[in-house]
Amino acid sequence: MVDCSSVKPDAGMTASLDTCYPDNDGINDQTYTIDIAVNDTGFTSTGGDDAGAKNIIATQNSSQVILKLTNNGTKPHGFTVGCISVCSSYPTLPTGCSPLACFPSNSTIAPITAGTSASVTFVTPVPDGLIYPFSSGAPGDDAVPGLNQGQWSLM
Repeated sequence: MVDCSSVKPDAGMTASLDTCYPDNDGINDQTYTIDIAVNDTGFTSTGGDDAGAKNIIATQNSSQVILKLTNNGTKPHGFTVGCISVCSSYPTLPTGCSPLACFPSNSTIAPITAGTSASVTFVTPVPDGLIYPFSSGAPGDDAVPGLNQGQWSLM
């Protein structure tokens, strides 16, 4: 075991994900259908348990997600989840474990035009007990706080 803060962020991953990030609550392998709308000021969940929640998504780790994004704005918006340090949930890591966790590349939705929808299907990352940031990722949206303050909680 090594102190998480001493591991370089670009450390090569040689250990298995289960060895690196034991599940914190013993629940995973769930299936979620998430519908979210984006407009020119932020994101809102439009279905499921989180209906009406602004800029928040909560799921289990290692679970299949079908994510539908509907653009109710007046210009293009997308959806992208950022990487995060695992150190808050895994302060010591076995050798060969990365201190960073990222959603898979197929979880990104490129900017879509106003009035359209797009869907992606992917599996959430293994490390849980973390809050991953999400944003629109569309050009010009970085100046709009509501399009950059999303939180995806993996339980």
